[in-house]
Amino acid sequence: MPTTDFLNVRQAAKELGVHENTIRNWEDKRVLHGIRLPGSGFRRFPREEIERMQREMLSQYAPATELPDEAHTNVRGHVVDGDVL
Repeated sequence: MPTTDFLNVRQAAKELGVHENTIRNWEDKRVLHGIRLPGSGFRRFPREEIERMQREMLSQYAPATELPDEAHTNVRGHVVDGDVL
């Protein structure tokens, strides 16, 4: 695999929108699966693993819902006592 298929801790944290220590903790708790480089102990994470974690994180959000048609208006601004400002 080319090295672009792996992310270091900083890159993984940026991709997932979390702190670098969160990435380290997740790897220690086996929530996120990484590879330790021999000699240095630096961590690398396969891009597929980061994408899996992104999907898991996004699945925690409520599904998108459509607003009823009457909720869509072209009025912009603030409404005060029935007047558009």
